[in-house]
Amino acid sequence: MNVKNKLFFLLITPLFALNISVTILPQKGIIKAIGEDKVTVNVMVPPGVSPATYSPDFKQLKAIKNSDVYFTIGVPFDKKYIQKIKEINPNIEIVYFGEYIKTSNNPHIWLSPALLQLQAKTVLDTLIKKDPKNKNFYLKNYKNYIAKLANLEVKGFKKIRQKAFITFHPSFFYFAKDFHIKQIALQKEGKSPSFSYLAKVINLAKKENIKTVIISPEFPQKYAKIVAKKIKAKVVVISPLKEKPISTINDLIEALK
Repeated sequence: MNVKNKLFFLLITPLFALNISVTILPQKGIIKAIGEDKVTVNVMVPPGVSPATYSPDFKQLKAIKNSDVYFTIGVPFDKKYIQKIKEINPNIEIVYFGEYIKTSNNPHIWLSPALLQLQAKTVLDTLIKKDPKNKNFYLKNYKNYIAKLANLEVKGFKKIRQKAFITFHPSFFYFAKDFHIKQIALQKEGKSPSFSYLAKVINLAKKENIKTVIISPEFPQKYAKIVAKKIKAKVVVISPLKEKPISTINDLIEALK
């Protein structure tokens, strides 16, 4: 690398960046929206796998050593590995992504525009605490993010016309709650549905004229496709674990117009 290229590299590379680790990819999307190039984010559970079953490799656990903050989100991975993470890096600050949220046992808080505002506030507070000199930068990005969420909420209430949908895993609970629609999950207490429960859902779907079945790449699709075929519903593939929750919520709104 010549001198000119070295100078260019220094100009485009931040002199200081907070090292942050998170459990799932959507958390990265929220943090980067507020922190941009002033944060680096290490994601423990890679795309395409379930946080309920994934086990990190040695390289991933080693990356925790350099992290200033670890954001948990309440999925099974957190409960299983948080103690190990503390052992690897005793100085790491553990912050719960939903610290301003009163939730049920369902951890999918990143798929609600209303709850995302509170999660963004948790991120903002943490970044300012760790890097106070960039407070105004973080605050400006936070306000922009909140404005996007407000617009998304308005769009949802205007466009969503369906009153219920079916999915396998109850990932979209808080999305459905936000927009006053019903999510019917085929999975119960982490277990695949019985044939009697499938029959019950099929009868209910026909009675309520449910038109959409949402399947996710991270979870079994067989049962949802069986139900969709029986009720002649459209099947929409939406991952709850995409990097940008705003994009995922927009996909849900479009699917339920």
